[in-house]
Amino acid sequence: MTLRKIIKNNTKLTCAWYVFENWLAGYRLKKGNLKTTSGSRHSGMSLEDSVNYIDKVFADYLDYGKIHNFYGTVAEIGPGDNFGVALCILNSGAQSVHAIDRWKPIKNLNEQKRIYQKLSHRVGFEKLFDGTPNEDNIQGLVYHQGVSAEQFFKQTNVKFDFIISRAVMEHLFDPLEALTSMANALKPGGMMIHRIDLRDHGMFSGHHPLTHLMINEKLWKIMTNKSGRPNRILAPHYKNWLNSNELSGDFFITRLTGITEEITPQKWEQIPYEMREESLKIVKSIKHKISSQYQNMKNSDLSIAGCVLIGKK
Repeated sequence: MTLRKIIKNNTKLTCAWYVFENWLAGYRLKKGNLKTTSGSRHSGMSLEDSVNYIDKVFADYLDYGKIHNFYGTVAEIGPGDNFGVALCILNSGAQSVHAIDRWKPIKNLNEQKRIYQKLSHRVGFEKLFDGTPNEDNIQGLVYHQGVSAEQFFKQTNVKFDFIISRAVMEHLFDPLEALTSMANALKPGGMMIHRIDLRDHGMFSGHHPLTHLMINEKLWKIMTNKSGRPNRILAPHYKNWLNSNELSGDFFITRLTGITEEITPQKWEQIPYEMREESLKIVKSIKHKISSQYQNMKNSDLSIAGCVLIGKK
């Protein structure tokens, strides 16, 4: 058995490993090293798969927001290693896209070049490049690298028609404060669309899917607060935030705890009964062991492992 497997099989050793990794991430941050493999979504993908993924993410935003196109000024949080989604947004009618990323995802420049060349052959896309198709020549793109979403939206004077993210909010150090700043940065009639993954992102793979909720808050902080690992802000936190501000909004479920299958965004009552019951059974099996701050949450809330948050000003 390899050392990695030995560590992964033991939750205490796993926690100790993440404490070390978190310290190492903090050390790199102090040195100004923002490189990360997190967000390198297209690494190793075929060209076809990369383009299909870009199309899916863009189509999902339109579907979630029930809109036909983007317009005006758009903020995309955590674009990762490629600006293909930003290109789709610009081609659909937006004047500018502000891409915000605390980190610097490691990217394969040859892979990226092929993606941009492929996209540039689409109708309308060729006009989005000022020269050779690459990320440095995208017209209307403003890249804010090395700045957190919390910091950006608190300080910016720009007002946005749309603020979007996918699998990013769970990595923010203070997502609820960031959401408040985003709401303030929306134009009247503006919309935010956030797809949020509430799982542990493989931190305790092979164990119960809610094992990460067994860790006390002090230990979790020193495991995650410098590395960008999941923040454990869960469904009721987001629903409460949505209900306590002036935005009109909605909340849909995309994943259930312990269920591999992804769900078309829907309300709890719309999810098939058997699927809900299976997830609730998995939650109940560990609830007595989880940290006290989650003990009072409804089983149905703990069953939500992924969601889409929509807010309109």
